[in-house]
Amino acid sequence: MTTVLIDDDERLAHAADFLNVSTEYLQHLLDQGQVSMESLTEYKEKQRSKSQHALQQLVTQAQELNMGY
Repeated sequence: MTTVLIDDDERLAHAADFLNVSTEYLQHLLDQGQVSMESLTEYKEKQRSKSQHALQQLVTQAQELNMGY
């Protein structure tokens, strides 16, 4: 049984690395049902899309304010 727990911990750590989040945060997402171990790729793509959108908003604001970008 200990081996299973170690394997689960390693799997969780690898999944957290894949998402670039802490294992604690990933465990929170799993506990809240916001993500499942089977849907990590979908979750990562959704987060990447949100980040790209936020970055584009910052670029647009910087250009509107003539910040030299």
